[in-house]
Amino acid sequence: MPRSVAVLFGGSGPERAGSLVSGRAAAEALNRLGFPARAVDIADTDLHADLAACDVALVASHGWFGEDGKLQGLLELAHVPYTGSGVLASAAAMHKPTANMLFAAAGLSVPDFHLVGFGVRSVDESLKWAADLGYPVFAKPASGGGSLGAYVVPDEGALRGLLAERKDRADEPELMLCENISGTELSVGIVQRYGGQVVLPILATSHDHQFYDYEVKHTPHLRRHTCPALLDVEVQRRVREDAVTAFDALGCQGYGRVDFIVDDNGIPWILEVNTVPGLSPQGNLATMAAAADMSYDQLIESILSTAFLKGRGYRP
Repeated sequence: MPRSVAVLFGGSGPERAGSLVSGRAAAEALNRLGFPARAVDIADTDLHADLAACDVALVASHGWFGEDGKLQGLLELAHVPYTGSGVLASAAAMHKPTANMLFAAAGLSVPDFHLVGFGVRSVDESLKWAADLGYPVFAKPASGGGSLGAYVVPDEGALRGLLAERKDRADEPELMLCENISGTELSVGIVQRYGGQVVLPILATSHDHQFYDYEVKHTPHLRRHTCPALLDVEVQRRVREDAVTAFDALGCQGYGRVDFIVDDNGIPWILEVNTVPGLSPQGNLATMAAAADMSYDQLIESILSTAFLKGRGYRP
């Protein structure tokens, strides 16, 4: 048993609020299980000193700096075992255009997309792409999560306004414009447990918003979950297989959550892989675990055990 577990959460990115909930809940679960765990906010602490004092780190920091490979690289340099995916997989999953290219190479259905790297691709080129594809289009930051900064763009005027507003955003220099797929929103949890990959029951989400936005994700009464999802057997099989394919295509390890939209023809379109999904007891991953008869504390214990998977750079 580790003598000291640092639960790394918080940070200074836009997903800080969700990370605070994840980190505190995970630390409480570990302490209930008898693991000496301490929640460490990576935004306001002497992180190097905290890492030197721990045996293992459970990463519960979402988004920039915590989920995109930067924190994972620091942990490897500090020779501290940590949960979840490594540096490369974390970085690839966070940068959605890179992830999409790897998904497509693996044979998955990926919504058509156009990357706006201001100064690289012009506004006129972006407007032409959107017109050729047809409105509405879906816009989101190329790196980020939680549906923050994401919009359904109804027409050319709205797209012009969005591109003008974002042109000088130094914190998010790239924007993705994507084909707007409509259908049933699904999540698939994957957890390394008992020496193998466990694919959790599929979760379907319905709501009355244009898409599964930040407000819906963080306001329980605005969404309706069904888990296991009520799907055709063949669609269920393909979604589960595609989730594992996406996870493996990025080189992910340990655990994660894969998000899809299944259209009216039963085709699952891959949206993203979350390498540090929300860990609140009411979150999607915990809901899927519960449907697999796995308690929240058992889920957190399984996640902690992923810190000791083979093949990490910090291992001798």
